[in-house]
Amino acid sequence: MTSNISFKGEKLVGRSNYIEWLTNTTLFFEINSFMPYIDGSELAPDKSLYYQEDKAYSPELAVKYINKLAEFQRNSVRVLGAIKSIILIDNTERFKDKKTSKKLFKAIKTTFSKSNLKLISRYLDRIIKINYNSFKIINKYTN
Repeated sequence: MTSNISFKGEKLVGRSNYIEWLTNTTLFFEINSFMPYIDGSELAPDKSLYYQEDKAYSPELAVKYINKLAEFQRNSVRVLGAIKSIILIDNTERFKDKKTSKKLFKAIKTTFSKSNLKLISRYLDRIIKINYNSFKIINKYTN
């Protein structure tokens, strides 16, 4: 799980930029193979496949288990750090009790995804104010 792709969107401020942030973030996580750690589909290696009652089936399997567990833990920490790096420091403090990427992402979604009338009206105003002459190239207009 090596990544040379950096996040191109804005950091999460709050409800004001949550929708744009979520779109950019989800794409960033999928490109970098972070989503399995966030949605919980990537699990830690099953110790029972390598050990029987705290005794390894063989030294090779014990080493293999330790390596797989270390890789899983390393990637889990990377994903958690990636999420924390694309939210404002205030939000990082707000969610500091979340120790896994899955719990942190879920907390962010439940906190900021609730839409209210003010947010809906803001997006309606954006749609109403946009016209063809607002953009230099056609691709920006159609997006």
